[in-house]
Amino acid sequence: MQQTKKQVIINADDFGMTPGVTAGILYAHQFGIVTSTTAMVNTPFVKDSLGLAKGHPNLGVGLHFVLDAGKPISRQVPSLVDANGYFLKGEELSNSARKEDIKVELLAQLELLLQWYPQVTHIDSHHHKHLHIPQALEAVLEVAEEYRLPVRSFSKSRWQNVRSTDYLHYDFYGETVQAAFLENLIRSTNGGVSEIMCHPAFLDTWLLERSSYTEARMKELELLTDKNVKNILTSESIELIHFGGIHDEHK
Repeated sequence: MQQTKKQVIINADDFGMTPGVTAGILYAHQFGIVTSTTAMVNTPFVKDSLGLAKGHPNLGVGLHFVLDAGKPISRQVPSLVDANGYFLKGEELSNSARKEDIKVELLAQLELLLQWYPQVTHIDSHHHKHLHIPQALEAVLEVAEEYRLPVRSFSKSRWQNVRSTDYLHYDFYGETVQAAFLENLIRSTNGGVSEIMCHPAFLDTWLLERSSYTEARMKELELLTDKNVKNILTSESIELIHFGGIHDEHK
């Protein structure tokens, strides 16, 4: 019986969050195993970051849809924001968010990304909001189908008209950012298409101000550019791809 080939997407979230995050992701792509990233288009740094990404044509760039950090791109999404115009967070966001507003904001973010970087490969979301808020998932799937874009999935969800991976590994994070964990994760990859989520970065003052996840990003960067990790991918006959390499049978 022929074994299904193993294809892995190493996706770095938070592209454009800060200059250090962008630089870390591009370094991990150029000198390591990162094949894909997703951009936060509501930050002051993302436009310049996407300009840099154009120098790396083998890096897949998707939308990191933001619903709970900073301010929205659209000015008319009342169910998503507080009195000062900042995104609501946590349970308050989940209870307040209307699908119509989510879709308006998603389209605003996606169209802005397409304006700056036309070769968009897929959609995921900051803090997995599209997988935690049902009305956000509905909006994301509708937009993804319209734009023919794959979407990050927690499980082997088979949405009728939207492509995704077979597996998502989101646990290379925090305390598990260790060489042995990443090496075992790669070795245990199943046949089909798997996404490994990561957050490499160089630290900068903006990141220290904006995120609670800081020093571990530097450790991720170190491991994602480690020669031993690269060698395991070769020895396991794993093909590195980005979301643009997911074909229509993955629906």
